[in-house]
Amino acid sequence: MSFLTHVVVFWGLVIAAISILRLFPSSFTARVLFSRQGPEPRGGEARSRYLLRWARYCGSWVGQCALVFGACGLVASWRPELAESLWFLVLWVVVVPALALVAAFAGLVALVASTKARVVGPDPVRRRETGTQEAETSLER
Repeated sequence: MSFLTHVVVFWGLVIAAISILRLFPSSFTARVLFSRQGPEPRGGEARSRYLLRWARYCGSWVGQCALVFGACGLVASWRPELAESLWFLVLWVVVVPALALVAAFAGLVALVASTKARVVGPDPVRRRETGTQEAETSLER
């Protein structure tokens, strides 16, 4: 098969898998794959504070990438033959730094948006929800 055929088959399988998972939203796999990532907004919290928590969350990802990058460096110094492996080099030199750059950029955007909301405005406050409303909202998601 040609490369284009492989690409079409791959994306067809991805779309089919997502469609099947949407039919069973309460399955473990669907809940894991479609769950919200990152900090949840809190009731009574200003948007600027929420965006600051997002910036900290992104900063923690940058730190994790730095740890993985350092661990890869240690592994490469202990096992030089592994440092010549294409898969290891792609992980060490491309994937981990790319994830760190994306997380750093997202954190910077969240920090700028938080500063803008605090200084210029508007800085809306999320209204508090009662316990029953929170339970109903979580069931709907």
